[in-house]
Amino acid sequence: MEKNQIRERQLEGIRIAKLKGVYEGRAVGSKEDVLSFLSKPKNKEALTFLKKGYKSIEITKLTGLNINTITKIKKLGLNQHNGEGVVVEKQKVKSI
Repeated sequence: MEKNQIRERQLEGIRIAKLKGVYEGRAVGSKEDVLSFLSKPKNKEALTFLKKGYKSIEITKLTGLNINTITKIKKLGLNQHNGEGVVVEKQKVKSI
């Protein structure tokens, strides 16, 4: 119940800030699209390592990318079209 009150107060503050012209939200065009993200040299290299079967932690050490970036590349890159125009299906992962 307390979280609901916090959220209500936050939304009220945002509404007031918007009326004053202080709060504008995220800038238009500031979110990077998937293709440009995966086209970066280090990200391409990481995707290549992922396709070869390397573990995320190994790729982190080889490329210098953060583990969270590797996870994002895995999520976006391996679920995109493969080279033959066929969509690769997402795999369900069970947590232990």
